[in-house]
Amino acid sequence: AVSGDEHGSAKNVNFNPAKISSNFSSIIAEKLRCNTLPDTGRRKPQVNQKDNFWLVTARSQSAINNWFTDLAGTKPLTHLAKKVPIFSKKEEVFGYLAKYTVPVMRAAWLIKMTCAYYAAITETKVKKRHVIDPFIEWTQIITKYLSEQLQKIAEFYRQLPGQGCGSPSGPVPQEVEQALKQWDYNEKLAMFMFQDGMLDRHEFLTWVLECFEKIRSGEDEFLKMLLPLLLRVRAKLREIEQQIKERGQAVEVRWSFDKCQETTAGFTIGRVLHTLEVLDSHSFERSDFSNSLDSLYNRIFGLGPTKDSHEISPDDDAVVALLCEWAVSYKRSGRHRAMVVAKLLEKRQAEIEAERCGDSEVVDEKGSISSGSLSAASAPVFQDVLMQFLDTQAPMLTDPGKENEKVEFFNLVLLFCELIRHDVFSHNIYMCTLISRGDLAMDSHGPRPPSPFDDPAEEHDRKETEGSSGIKLEVRARTPWPSCTSLCCTLLKDKSVEGMLASLYDQPRHIQYATHFPIPQEESCSHECNQRLVVLFGVGKQRDDARHTIKKITKDILKVLNRKSTAETGGEEGQKRKKSKPEAFPTAEDIFAKFQHLSHFDQHQVTSQVSRNVLEQITSFALGMSYHLPLVQHVQFIFDLMEYSLNISGLIDFAIQLLNELSVVEAELLLKSSDLVGSYTTSLCLCIVAVLRHYHSCLILNQDQMAQVFEGLCGVVKHGMNRSDGSSAERCILAYLYDLYTSCSHLKSKFGELFSDFCSKVKNTIYCNVEPSDSNMLWEPEFMIDTIENPSAHNFTYTNLGKSLNENPANRYSFVCNALMHVCVGHHDPDRVNDIAILCAELTGYCKSLSAEWLGVLKALCCSSNNGTCGFNDLLCNVDVSDLSFHDSLATFVAILIARQCLLLEDLIRCAAIPSLLNAACSEQDSEPGARLTCRILLHLFKTPQLNPCQQDGNKPTVGIRSSCDRHLLAASQNRIVDGAVFAVLKAVFVLGDAELKGSGFSHPGGVDDLMDDELGTRKAGGRVVTVETASLDIYAKYVLRSICQQEWVGERCLKSLCEDSNDLQDPVLSSTQAQRLMQLICYPHRLLDNEEGENPQRQRIKRILQNLDQWTMRQSSLELQLMIKQTASNEMNSLLENIAKATIEVFQQSAETSSASCTGNGVNNISSSTSATPASNKSKPILSSLERSGVWLVAPLIAKLPTSVQGHVLKAAGEELEKGQHLGSSSRKERDRQKQKSMSLLSQQPFLSLVLTCLKGQDEQREGLLTSLYSQVQQIVTNWREDQYQDDCKAKQLMHEALKLRLNLVGGMFDTVQRSTQQTTEWAVLLLDIISSGTVDMQSNNELFTTVLDMLSVLINGTLAADMSSISQGSMEENKRAYMNLVKKLRKELGDRQSDSLEKVRQLLPLPKQTRDVITCEPQGSLIDTKGNKIAGFDSIFKKEGLQVSTKQKISPWDLFEGLKHSAPLSWGWFGTVRVDRKVSRFEEQQRLLLYHTHLKPKPRSYYLEPLPLPPEEEEPPTPVALEPEKKTAEPAKADKTSSNPAASTEERKKKQSKTKKRNQSTSKTEVMGHPQLLDTPCLPLLVTEHSLEPVRMPLGKLVQSRPPYSGVLPPGMGSMMGIDPSYKPAVYRQQPPVSQGQILRQQLQAKLVSQICALAAADSTV
Repeated sequence: AVSGDEHGSAKNVNFNPAKISSNFSSIIAEKLRCNTLPDTGRRKPQVNQKDNFWLVTARSQSAINNWFTDLAGTKPLTHLAKKVPIFSKKEEVFGYLAKYTVPVMRAAWLIKMTCAYYAAITETKVKKRHVIDPFIEWTQIITKYLSEQLQKIAEFYRQLPGQGCGSPSGPVPQEVEQALKQWDYNEKLAMFMFQDGMLDRHEFLTWVLECFEKIRSGEDEFLKMLLPLLLRVRAKLREIEQQIKERGQAVEVRWSFDKCQETTAGFTIGRVLHTLEVLDSHSFERSDFSNSLDSLYNRIFGLGPTKDSHEISPDDDAVVALLCEWAVSYKRSGRHRAMVVAKLLEKRQAEIEAERCGDSEVVDEKGSISSGSLSAASAPVFQDVLMQFLDTQAPMLTDPGKENEKVEFFNLVLLFCELIRHDVFSHNIYMCTLISRGDLAMDSHGPRPPSPFDDPAEEHDRKETEGSSGIKLEVRARTPWPSCTSLCCTLLKDKSVEGMLASLYDQPRHIQYATHFPIPQEESCSHECNQRLVVLFGVGKQRDDARHTIKKITKDILKVLNRKSTAETGGEEGQKRKKSKPEAFPTAEDIFAKFQHLSHFDQHQVTSQVSRNVLEQITSFALGMSYHLPLVQHVQFIFDLMEYSLNISGLIDFAIQLLNELSVVEAELLLKSSDLVGSYTTSLCLCIVAVLRHYHSCLILNQDQMAQVFEGLCGVVKHGMNRSDGSSAERCILAYLYDLYTSCSHLKSKFGELFSDFCSKVKNTIYCNVEPSDSNMLWEPEFMIDTIENPSAHNFTYTNLGKSLNENPANRYSFVCNALMHVCVGHHDPDRVNDIAILCAELTGYCKSLSAEWLGVLKALCCSSNNGTCGFNDLLCNVDVSDLSFHDSLATFVAILIARQCLLLEDLIRCAAIPSLLNAACSEQDSEPGARLTCRILLHLFKTPQLNPCQQDGNKPTVGIRSSCDRHLLAASQNRIVDGAVFAVLKAVFVLGDAELKGSGFSHPGGVDDLMDDELGTRKAGGRVVTVETASLDIYAKYVLRSICQQEWVGERCLKSLCEDSNDLQDPVLSSTQAQRLMQLICYPHRLLDNEEGENPQRQRIKRILQNLDQWTMRQSSLELQLMIKQTASNEMNSLLENIAKATIEVFQQSAETSSASCTGNGVNNISSSTSATPASNKSKPILSSLERSGVWLVAPLIAKLPTSVQGHVLKAAGEELEKGQHLGSSSRKERDRQKQKSMSLLSQQPFLSLVLTCLKGQDEQREGLLTSLYSQVQQIVTNWREDQYQDDCKAKQLMHEALKLRLNLVGGMFDTVQRSTQQTTEWAVLLLDIISSGTVDMQSNNELFTTVLDMLSVLINGTLAADMSSISQGSMEENKRAYMNLVKKLRKELGDRQSDSLEKVRQLLPLPKQTRDVITCEPQGSLIDTKGNKIAGFDSIFKKEGLQVSTKQKISPWDLFEGLKHSAPLSWGWFGTVRVDRKVSRFEEQQRLLLYHTHLKPKPRSYYLEPLPLPPEEEEPPTPVALEPEKKTAEPAKADKTSSNPAASTEERKKKQSKTKKRNQSTSKTEVMGHPQLLDTPCLPLLVTEHSLEPVRMPLGKLVQSRPPYSGVLPPGMGSMMGIDPSYKPAVYRQQPPVSQGQILRQQLQAKLVSQICALAAADSTV
C-alpha cells in the first residue's frame, strides 16, 4: 500500500530531461573538483616533533638499543617513524649508526628525520624565520666527525717508535679500534650521502683534499684509508689530464696557438730569435762576469732547469736546432761556434740529468755509450733532437758548384766532432739507428764509398775565389803550406774533382755523415771506429785498402819528421846519423795530395797519430834521451794539416802540450850548448801563438787551458819581459800575453800579482800609437844591401844590426828606403818579398824607432800628391806610385809588418789611408795613384788571409803571405782593430767611389758588378784587356768597398757595432742617401743595391725589407729601418710612419693571397705548414718550417725593435683592417663575399695576431678602444650567426671561425686589461657564454675554438676570486667574493635550463650546484595557462580524447623526501593528475553482504559437521547449486568420502589450485591499479589512481583504489642511477615477510567452502 502511494505521487510530475542532465553534470563536476587533490609541492614535509620524536636519555638506553636494532633490521620505516630518537648532539647519531651497522640508506633516512626535527624546533623557537641550509650543516658535521676519528688514528700510529705508519706489532687500543670502525662505516655513509646529493659537494671534496695534503711521507695506512675517497676524484681527472696540459699551454701563451700546437710557432719563433740575438750580441773574444759562457747559457736557457725540465720542452728543441743551425750556417762565421754549441748543450744536458737523478751526481755515460747499448738511460738527452736535425735540416752535398754548401758541410762535420767529444751526441747510437732504419743500405747498382785515392782532387776547388759568391769563410785556412822553401812551393795542378767529396755527391745524406764524422781517437771509442769501418767498407778488401791507405800516409809524414836533416844539437848520436844513405823522401806536395783525399775521420786519425809522434820526439829530447828535434817548419806543417782536417780541439791540445814542454827544451838546449838556444823555442812558440791567436775564441771557452797557455808563454819570454827590445817572435808573444790578460777576468784574478805591473809596459811598448816620420836624410843606397838581397843567409845577428839602426837615424832612413826599393822595384818574387818583410820585422823588434819610419814611408807613398811634405823624397823619386805591378808586393810587405806587431793597423788607417782617400775624393791633383795604392793595400789588409800563394798561370806569380803563421797573426790584428777605424775606412772608400772623378784612369764601360767575378779576371773591351786595377778610380773604389764588406769579420764587426750604437753611420761627410746605400752594402754585400721605383719608392723599399725577412737577416732589416727613421726630419716623420704601417699591412695581405692561391682543398691559409718536401712523420719534419723562419712570422719581432711611435701607427692600421672585417653581414651577397675574401684572408693569419699583440705592449692608451671595437666585432659575429647568415655558405662559416679565433686571441693578449675592470669582466664573460649558447662554436664542429672560448670564460670566472697577494686584505677578499657570486648568478641566469654538451662544459666552470630530485609532472590534455598563471582547459580540448600530457619538471631537495610519513609533501598528488574516486564494491563482497541476512538455511545434524569436508577435484569448477532430489541427498556423503579417500592426490591438487588462485589474485591486483609509474621520479611515491592516463583512453569512474602497501625500503629499478648513487654501493634490502602458515591456509579454504555450500543450499530452498 505504501509503495503504491509512493508510485502514485510520482505519476503526475513532469520531468525535464535536459535540466536533470545539467544538474547531474554539475554534480559530477563539483564532485570532480572536490576530489581533485591540491598542489602541495611548495610545502615542507610536516613532522610532529611532540608525537613522532623522543629525546634520548640514560634511562632509555634499552629502548634505544631495540629501536636501532629494528632500524638495522627489516622493520618498515612507517612503524619506526612513529617514534624517532633524537640525540642532544647531532654528531652522536653517527656513533650509533656505526655501532649497529645500519644500512646506509636507512641511516640516511634517520639523518633526514633528525634534520627535520631540528628544523621544526628552530621554526618554533625563532620568531624571524632563519633558513638553515642542511647541505652545508651536515657536510660540516660529518666531516668534523670523520676528522676526529682520523686524528685519533693518526696520534696512535705516529707515536709508534721507528715503525712509521705500518701495522703495529702489539695490540691496538680499544679507543683506536673503535675509531677505525667508526671511520670505515661513516666513510661509506658519507659517500652515500654525497652521491645522494645530501652533502655540499664542493665543501666535501675540499675536505678530502685537505686530509690528503696532511698525510706525511710514508704514512701508507692513512693513504689506504683515504684512497676510496680520492680514487673517485682522480679517475675523473685522469681522463682530461692531457687536455689540461695542452689547454694550459694555450693559456700561458694567451691562446696564441696555430695549426701546429706542438711548437706554438709564434712563441717558439720568439724564443729562437731571442737566442739568435743573444748569440749575435755576445763577444766571444773576451770572458768576464757579464760576458762568459755561463752568462751566455743563462741568457739562452734561463737560470736553470724548470720544475719539469727533465722532460725536454718543444722550446728547448727549437733552441737546440737553432744552435746547430747557427754553428753550421754560412751566414755566420767562426770556428768557435761548434765548441760553443757543444759546451752549451753539455751544460744543459748535465742540468737535466741532475734533475732526473734528484740532484745527484751525473753518471758518466761514456762507457755505456761505447758499449753498444741502446737503452734509453745511455742515450744523451738531445740525441733525438740532433738526429731530427740531421734528418731534416743539416746540410748535405748535392751540387759541386755550390761553395756555400761545402762550407756548411765542413761546419757540420766540425760541429758533430765537438758534440761527440762532449758526449752530447752518441756516434754508436747514431750508427745503430741508421742500421735499424736502413739508411746505410747501398743501392744495388751503387758502389760503396770508394777508398781515398780512387778519384783525383784539386785543392783550389776547395777554396773560394774572391769574386764568385763573396763568401770568404773559414775554408781559406785549410791548405797547410810549410814555412820552409822546400814545402812552400807545393801546388796542386790539373785536378778537377775534390777527392772524397766528389764521391759523396750522389750518396744519401747519412752516408755522407757517417763517412766524415770524426770519432775521438781514444781507446774507449774503438768499438765505434770498428763499427764505422765495417758499415762503410764491409769486411773484405775495401776495408783493408782503407786501413792501408791511412797507414801509408802516416808513414810518409813520419819519414819527413824523422829524417836526418832535422834540427840536431850534435853529440855522438847526431854524428852517427850524418853518414846515412840518402833516401827518396816524399815531398809536401805528395803528402798533401794524398791527405786531402781522405775523409775527415781519416784525417783526424792521421793527424792524431802524427801529433803524438812529434810530442814524443820533443818529450824525449826534453828528458835528455834524444838529440833530435823536429824542425819548426815541420811542426807548422802538422799544424796546417790538423787545421785543414778540422781537428781544432786536437790542434789546441797539441799546441798546449808543446807549449808546456818548451821551457824544458830550452833548458836542455842550454845544457847541451846548442846553437838553437834562444831561437828554436821562440820560433816554435811563435807558431803556437799564431795558432792559439787564430782560435782564441775556442781557447777562451776553457779556463784551465787559458791558464796553461798563460803560464807556458810567461815561461818562454820570462827573460825578456823587462827588455824594451827583442825578436819579432818575442814581441808577438808579449802582445798575446797582454791580450790574454786583458780579455779574461779569470787570468786577472789568478795572475794579477805576476803580470799586472808588466801589463802597462807591454801596452806602452807594443800597443802605443806611433806618429809617422817625415825623414829626408842622406840616402845611402848600399846600406845593408847584401842583407836585403839575401835575407835568408842568416850570416848576421839581429842584435848588432838593430843597435846600429837604433843609434843612427840616417841608417834607419837608408835601410827603409833600400828595403822599399827592393820590394817595389824588381821581379817581385813572392818568397823574396816575404823574406824581406820578415827581416824588417825582426830588425824592428830590436829597433823600436823603425815603426815610425815604416809608417812615414807608407804615408809618403799613399799621399804622393802632397809634393814631398811627407818626406822620403829619395824613394818617391825612384818609385813610380802609378806603377800597378808592385802594389801587391808592397801590400804583402805591409801585411807582414802588421802581423809581426811592427805597425798597428789603426795607425796606418789614421795616418796614411784616410788622408790619401780623402785627397782623391776631393779631386786633388795627382792624388789618384796614391789613392789606388791605398785601396790595394787596404784590400789586402782587410781581406781574409789567402790560403796559399796560388798561381793563376805559370807566367804571372801572385804575391801573398807565405806562412800560415803570419796569416793567422794578420787575422789577429784584424780582430784587434777598433770599430771606428773600420767605419772610417768604409766611409772614405765609399766617398771616393761615389765621387765624380774625371779623366782618372781607363773608363770601364760597365759598373762594379761586372767586375765581381774574379779580382784578377780580365775582360775584352774595345780590343783592350781590362782588369779591375786599370778601371777608373771610382769603379775600383766601389769594387774595393764591396770586397771589404764581403769579408765576414768586417760585416760581423760592423753589424754588432751598429746594433749597439746605430750612430756610426751618422756622419756629416755622408748624405742621407749615401748612408743608406752604405748600410745596404754592409748588410747585403753579395747583392745589388736596390733601386725602388714607383709612386712611393720609400714604401716600396720598406715593403722590400719586410718581404725579404729571415732569421739570419733580422739585424740588417732592423738597422735599415732604424737608420731610415733617424734620418727623417720631424716634418716628414708622420709620412714615414704611415708608410711603414701600410707597407706592413700590404705584406700581410700579399702573403695571405699567396698562401690562399697555393692552398688546395678548403683553401684555408695554413701559414705554419712547411712547404719542404719532407716525409709525413713528425720526426721527419724540422722544428720550425721554412715559412716560419722567414716572411710574415718575423714582422712582429722586427716591429718590436722599432720606436713605439712606429708600433702605434702599425696598430692603428691593423685596427682599421679589423674594422673592415667587422661587417660580415653586408646587404649585398657579392659585396659581402668580396669583403670576407679580402679581410679574412689577412685576419686568419696567426702572424698578424702576433704583430698586433706586439704593438699593444707599448700602447696602453689604445687598449680600451681596441677592446671596445673587438667586443662589438665579436658581438656582430654572434648576431650574424643567430640570423643564419652562415648556414648556407661553408666557406663563409670557416672564414668566420678563423676571424673569430683571431679576435679572441687579440682579446687574450689584453686579458689583464679586461680583468682589471669588473664591468668588462662581466660583459666579456656573458659574450663568451653567448658564443657557446648560440651555437656559433661547439664541441663537434670546432673543438679547438670551443676550448679557447671555454678557457677564456674559465679565466674570467676564476680570476674574480684572485687577488694581488702583496696587497691582499679582508675587504678585498670580500669584494672579490661578492663580484664572483654576482658573475656566477648572471651566468646561471643566462644559461637557464638549456641543455647541450657544450653548455654542460660551461656549467662545470660554475660552483657545484646542490643536487636535487627531478620529478616530471602531468596535466590534463590540452591545458593552457591564462594571463594570471592559472591552468585552464584549452579551447580545442573539448573534442579531444581525455588523457594526460607532460607539464613541468619539479626539483625537490633530497632533504625534503621522507619515507614512512603519511603526508606526501613536498610531493603533490596534483602533479600526476590524481583525483579521489568512489571505491567500487566487488560482486563477491556484495554477495557476502547479502548472505549475512539470509534466513533460508536448513539445519544440519551434528554428525554432518563432524564429517571431514569434501574437497573438489583439481580441474573442476565449484559445483553449481542445484535442487537435490531426496534420493540424491543420501549419496552425497558417500561421494565426499570417495573424494577424500586419496589424501595425497587431494593435497597436490590443493597446492596447484592455490598457486592458480594466487596468480589470479596477483593479476587482479595489477589490473586494479591505474597510472603510469614511469612518471614517478622518486622512490617515495605511493601507488596512485589517476583520472587520466598519458594515453587519451576513457576510464570508468568508481574505480577501486588499492590501499598503499607498506614501504619495502628498496628503490625501484633505475632509481639508483637517477639519484646519482654509485652502483658499487649496494643499499640494504629489507628481509621478506615470513610465509603464511599452513593452518591459516586451511582455515581460509574452509571458510570459502562453507560459503559455497550455504549458497548452494539457499538456491535449493528457493527452488522449492
